[in-house]
Amino acid sequence: MNANIYEIFNSIQGEGIYAGVRQVFVRFCGCQLNCGYCDTQEAQSPVDRCRIHDRHINNPLNVNMVIDAINGLFTPSTRHISLTGGEPLLHPGFIKELAGCTSRPMYLETNAGIPDAARMVADVIDIAACDIKLPEHRSTDEYEHLLDYELETIRIFHSRGVETFAKIIVLRETTIESVKMAIFGIKSIDSEIPLILQPATPMDIDMGQLLDLMDFAGMHLSDIRIIPQM
Repeated sequence: MNANIYEIFNSIQGEGIYAGVRQVFVRFCGCQLNCGYCDTQEAQSPVDRCRIHDRHINNPLNVNMVIDAINGLFTPSTRHISLTGGEPLLHPGFIKELAGCTSRPMYLETNAGIPDAARMVADVIDIAACDIKLPEHRSTDEYEHLLDYELETIRIFHSRGVETFAKIIVLRETTIESVKMAIFGIKSIDSEIPLILQPATPMDIDMGQLLDLMDFAGMHLSDIRIIPQM
């Protein structure tokens, strides 16, 4: 099986509860959303060549090529393979085949908007970092459907024993009103699922705003953290 890959590289995880952990990142091309704050716009569409550290090879790549690249980039301090994008859940068959060729832990970074794909890969994912979009992110014209999909994806991973956490990007215009349905949804699954409130980069948000959001979330969830992007 082949996939269009934007890049494969070794770096430090910059978001969420594993910020600071070293990983090999496999960045897939393609995304079904269009978030205004996206910092990887260049990976939203297929590209002709994939960057692997300091060289480039032609797309698409097969699983063996990706495994060879991962193995060449793994170091003694590297902990996971991070599947990122774009949106990696657009490639569930490739992810399953990739996981079948390695024993290294799989860390999935997803917008959580494709629950059917989440069902397909849940048995091979070790950690799922699931974004929850807000109306002000302007990711889609059908926000309510997207939120339902995101919560269903979180439910799937959590119920299958995947270490799962949710992450919300906080903008200046983010209010308690805009986050409350997401927080109620997480609570309905399990109030102990960690929720990360991540200020948008560059950070231009009042700390009081963040703390108010944190306090509201804390009335419903047991593990809320403010973690800026590294």
